[in-house]
Amino acid sequence: MMKRWRFPLFGLLLALMTGGGVFHLTAARQEQALRLSASQRSALIAETLRVAIERFRAVPDLAAHAGEITGLLEAPGEAALRLANEFLERAARNTALSALYVLNAKGLALAASNWREPASFVGHDYAFRPYFTETIEKGSGRYFGVGVTTGVPGYFLASAIRKGTETLGVTVAKIDFAPLEASWASAGEQVAVLDADGVVFLTSHPAWRYRPLRAIPALRIAAVEGERRYADVKLGPSILTEDADSGLVLAEPVPGTPWTLVLLAADDLARRQAFDAAAMATLGVIVLLLLGLISRMHVARLLADRAARQVLEARVIERTGALRIALEQVEAEVAERARIDVELHKTRDGLVQAAKLAAMGQAFAGLAHEVNQPLTALRTYLASTRALLEQGDAARASGNITVMAGAVDRLAGLTDDLKRLARRSDDRREVVDVSAVAGEILRLLKFRLGDSGVTATLDALAPVPVLAVPGRLEQVIMTLLLNAIDAVREAPECLIRVEVSVREGRADLAVIDAGPGVEGGQVGRLFEPFFTTKEVGQGLGLGLAIAYSIIVDHGGALAYERLDGQTCFRASLPLAAGKTA
Repeated sequence: MMKRWRFPLFGLLLALMTGGGVFHLTAARQEQALRLSASQRSALIAETLRVAIERFRAVPDLAAHAGEITGLLEAPGEAALRLANEFLERAARNTALSALYVLNAKGLALAASNWREPASFVGHDYAFRPYFTETIEKGSGRYFGVGVTTGVPGYFLASAIRKGTETLGVTVAKIDFAPLEASWASAGEQVAVLDADGVVFLTSHPAWRYRPLRAIPALRIAAVEGERRYADVKLGPSILTEDADSGLVLAEPVPGTPWTLVLLAADDLARRQAFDAAAMATLGVIVLLLLGLISRMHVARLLADRAARQVLEARVIERTGALRIALEQVEAEVAERARIDVELHKTRDGLVQAAKLAAMGQAFAGLAHEVNQPLTALRTYLASTRALLEQGDAARASGNITVMAGAVDRLAGLTDDLKRLARRSDDRREVVDVSAVAGEILRLLKFRLGDSGVTATLDALAPVPVLAVPGRLEQVIMTLLLNAIDAVREAPECLIRVEVSVREGRADLAVIDAGPGVEGGQVGRLFEPFFTTKEVGQGLGLGLAIAYSIIVDHGGALAYERLDGQTCFRASLPLAAGKTA
């Protein structure tokens, strides 16, 4: 009896062990893939938040040096107050800030961009705000909180207004993160940004706002509420509990802030895929065991028939016919089971492929236009290679593969350039070749130039070495080239020429375009903060001001010239020591 059930029991145990092993292996791989994807997404979101802050980092300091602001603090009066209010209103509108305002040395708001509104900041005392006390002590400050006047949350960037060693007041820029939160929600992300105390203040889910991610001590809750960091809002219960299955939780620090970005990734799909894979593996083992059992039964039947033929020769013909019928039935059953097995494998492969394509769609949904052309070429050559392989033309297929490898190398080079250009500068100066930097920026902008129908040439004397911060020099050249592209977009001749040379013992960089130039009355204001000749919404008016500041900080000069009907922005920098031509 036991011997009879030995083979089925062994087969069932083997099938369960195979299914369990496949489940654990698939679950581990799916979790690893989910963790990698979530880590990349959280790092990208954290960088996006940092860039959103850094975009406005220089605004308070630039506003603090504006004549309208210093004039109000040094010689207050109705005329000075109106000029300051109108300047702040215009600057906030051009930079898309939520608010821009000025406090005196005691924390009283003197002027604000919302001076026309009923809930204006003017006349309110903000001396209790941490960003004010930090700026008075250190020269600048940052703080996220709910506005006590408007009740609207925002991030405050503050900069001291000083005359010599005397602090006259503070300029404050308020950033609204509501559009950023809306973009997270529309993308289906479960994102939360925590302050230093672990309280959620930015999130894609409004129900999470002003609640700790995990339970925090009552003393810390009392301290946050006593500080009125979030106005009069009482902190809600923690979002995650110890016994709750929240899926994958990844934390990413936000550079330049005490904040932590948390991304919650559900692992339900990974578990379902692991269960599906285990079920398919178990079914496959069972099918193989059934085929083995059928084969074993078939052999036993043949042996029995052979013995019967030896005993009953007279019944050979009859018995052979019966066996033939039985064999055909068995073969039909085996063929049907084989067909089912093939269909099952096709279905499993289709599910795996669909999941892979979905993951790829999420990972590459945000690629820029610059990679479309290489990808299109790859798609064309892949189709051609497949056809050549089907035709047996291995030589031409190998040539196609070489071309595809070149396209991949170009994509890799493009992403390396973008990562290097986007890397935060550490402000360390080193010897930099201006000709090489200009060439790299032109190469990086070749798709932008092509899309705009602009032709750019480089006339460079290499090398032209200067002592500079590489990232700052790249920023200047990028700003001048982008302005030139915008200038020639509607010009009869869409031409840009970049010249790098040594003039009068100094490095000379000239960006020349065939655009219409600047009206005479506006030339003197080109390098002023917030001044722009573009339409509202097309520019902040900070590009040339920042470029001018960078060049001056490096001991150079940036000037506008009009030569033979062409526009020229010329930057002059000292040559690196010992490199004078």
